Amino acid sequence: MNGSHQWQKNEGDYFPDWLREITLAIIRPVPLSTDVLLQRVKTAQVRHLMGQTNVDWEKTTAFADAQSNGKGHIALMDSSGLIFYTGGPGWSGEYKNFADFHGRSIARTVASGYIEVTAKVDTVEDLAPTANDFFDADAPGSDTQQIETVILDEDTLRQSLSSEKPFSWPPAANGPFEGRVGTDIVLDRSGKIREMTPPVSDNPAMRDAAAQQFSVMQFQPVLRNGVPVQVVAHFSVPFKTTRPAGMETFESARTYFERGRKISCLGAGATSPYFLRAEFQTANGKGAVETGRYEDTWFSATHWKREAWFGSSHLVRSQSGEKRYLLSEGPEAGLLRMVMVIVEPIPAADTMTESDWRIQRDTIDGRKTIRVFRGPEGPNGELDPKTSQGYWFDESGQLVKSYTSNFEIRPSAISLYADVQMPRQIDVISGGKLGMRFLVKDIQSADPALSKTLVLQGHEWQRAFTAETR
Repeated sequence: MNGSHQWQKNEGDYFPDWLREITLAIIRPVPLSTDVLLQRVKTAQVRHLMGQTNVDWEKTTAFADAQSNGKGHIALMDSSGLIFYTGGPGWSGEYKNFADFHGRSIARTVASGYIEVTAKVDTVEDLAPTANDFFDADAPGSDTQQIETVILDEDTLRQSLSSEKPFSWPPAANGPFEGRVGTDIVLDRSGKIREMTPPVSDNPAMRDAAAQQFSVMQFQPVLRNGVPVQVVAHFSVPFKTTRPAGMETFESARTYFERGRKISCLGAGATSPYFLRAEFQTANGKGAVETGRYEDTWFSATHWKREAWFGSSHLVRSQSGEKRYLLSEGPEAGLLRMVMVIVEPIPAADTMTESDWRIQRDTIDGRKTIRVFRGPEGPNGELDPKTSQGYWFDESGQLVKSYTSNFEIRPSAISLYADVQMPRQIDVISGGKLGMRFLVKDIQSADPALSKTLVLQGHEWQRAFTAETR
């Protein structure tokens, strides 16, 4: 290449996109102009996690091309400021083993693609003297029909679809029964799909059917300046299905969770401000049983504080309007986080994926329940202690039991307060033995003066990577 002139010799009529992407990852880790990148970063979400700074930006229509318009992300290592990984429409990379070259850090290992391709950079050295015509892009022998790849947005690609036949969908034992399924595709210059990522669906049961039907779609050739080009784009279709005939119909997992939370968790179903005080007993790090404290101050869904103490450890979560706060200190802070989970164990709606969960009837101590669970189960319905989660609800929607991380959480001594069937006792059982007992000692109307304690200056927190609502 020399300016706008390009020399290219093709061996075949298709340039593999994995090769284009790994080459791009080596040469241009972020293939956006500096101006575009700076504008995207200004509106991006920035998170700090495990020694990394993660910058994620959303899709926009502010720029001219789909590559710049799409969602993207960059991760930087806080210790060095070096790029760890990047990604966006038509580009991605993971960077390791940096070495110095004239004061610049060059990654010697670069990986890219959904089927990961890894490149090892063996040599980086100064360019030796070259012949005058080394960069002559107008030299004889260049193919007149050069292979160019463009990144298109989905709406533009859809205009090139030759004919859009309705997809057919198999019945599914579990929901969701409506949603979308999509894939990233690469078209050659004739409009034929040459590469395709495994489809991603709101319901995994639709993926195989989607892959089969995506693979036979035909597009018209996409032209740039009258010349056919290869295309990289995302493509999706809606699906709608039902359970197999004769199979019992259940509500969605989200419905059971949301109803159970409002009925069973005071912080989700309360209609008036309250102050709750409780104690819990469990073993400390030395194996001795010790008593901890828990307090919950609630004024509304956006004004509350939860606080727990155990030994020298202290954990506070609070919210005042749009701002959230977190204070965590002491060696037993992890145990205090678990205390907050057992009080409100049902996962938040914005952290659950409907298709992960299966639903069936079950009986707990002679009580008919609906079990909502995910993860492996044994021949007798037993859940895997390491990876499975389960929640059992009675016919009214009350939470009867939950199971996660090999801990069984059993609420009992149910009493009505502010229209919520709240448990006064919660037992945590592990390996058939009682590991913790949580007891509500007192509950009363909240003193309005307590609203001043919700703000924790210097401990602002953005809720992320947590399944708890509060």
